Amino acid sequence: MRGLVNCGATVAVVVLVAGCGGGTVQQGPSTSAAKPATSTTPPPPPIVAPAQLKPGAYPTKAHEPYGTAGTSEIGAKVEAQQLAGYVVGPWAVDGALTQPYLATYFVIDTPSALAQFGPQSIAAAAGRHNFVDGFASARESAAKSVLINGVLRFAGPADASAAADEMNAAALQLVIGGAVPKTVAVPDHPDALASTYNVDSRGAKLTTVRSFTASGPYVLIQLAQSPAGPDPAIALVAKSIGAQAGALEPFQPAADLASAPVDPTGLLALTLLTDSPRNSQNAVYSGTGALHFQSNPVSSAKVFEDNGVTGFARGKTSVYQAKDPSSAVHVANAFGKEVSVDGTETADPVPALPLSRCILLANPKQFYCVAPAGNYAIEARGPELKDVHEQVAAQYILLTARP
Repeated sequence: MRGLVNCGATVAVVVLVAGCGGGTVQQGPSTSAAKPATSTTPPPPPIVAPAQLKPGAYPTKAHEPYGTAGTSEIGAKVEAQQLAGYVVGPWAVDGALTQPYLATYFVIDTPSALAQFGPQSIAAAAGRHNFVDGFASARESAAKSVLINGVLRFAGPADASAAADEMNAAALQLVIGGAVPKTVAVPDHPDALASTYNVDSRGAKLTTVRSFTASGPYVLIQLAQSPAGPDPAIALVAKSIGAQAGALEPFQPAADLASAPVDPTGLLALTLLTDSPRNSQNAVYSGTGALHFQSNPVSSAKVFEDNGVTGFARGKTSVYQAKDPSSAVHVANAFGKEVSVDGTETADPVPALPLSRCILLANPKQFYCVAPAGNYAIEARGPELKDVHEQVAAQYILLTARP
């Protein structure tokens, strides 16, 4: 549900692309008479007028529509963000794999970004074969099993095949904690190039498997780790490859990266942006792509399915688009319930937004607020409650005000 605090949600079907009335303009990034009530579902809340809200100095007028990336470098980042919707999350391979691991998600817009889990020799090998972009997702279980699953795009099938060969060769040359990797077969996937090694970690033996599988212009990559020997790790890799091959089929890569649309649905133009974005921020994702940024992707997947969440924008705030206003209320309530755990404290809601909920989180200590806004649910966080209130107020106006 709620987005991850330290690192970090897709494509809206219908969004407002006209500027909202009043306020300052955002700067660009570098909803007859009713029958008697018989349902337990309450009517959607009325839209609050902008004059009742206090957005502070935050912009309340939509950005002009974004065009195309303009350069191949920006296009690679945009496509890597969109690729998130086609990358299988580790929790879909094993439902126990829900806890964050390393950076948890990786927008791979340059080969060097692979070094975050690569290491560098594997990243360099990818960079020698017309690497384009990629996305990877990482989670671990309470039992310390780990899975990183990702997709790397290359210029063509020959480049992908050569890259898989060289990345695997680099993996076989690694010496980690004195362990030398050895080749291992992946059942049902004879094209997978994989290696395995064991290391001791705090008195326990952990088995790691790395795998690289060329598939057209892509390389499917996995790193799996198990405290129970090689078989569980190999099984994670095998299941990941099978699931990922099918999930990737609908993806349509850009013919020209510079022409990739930055904001295909217009949702980003309605989102409060951050001034210093990571490469995963000031971006839009599909509903499936949004799951990579959730603290509990398994429960979030159910919430998103039940409420028709099709779009997510990630800027200074996070914006989720649901199928209708009542569904947006359900999403916001689910998020608020998830964060209301032991160690948190209730804080004042956003003024004039009675369905908002604010909570003081314990680790890290910061305020978190969530509120429905028409078809959308808003999340915001920060160290000062007044500032978070202003973020939500500004984001509410951006999403609901009419010109």
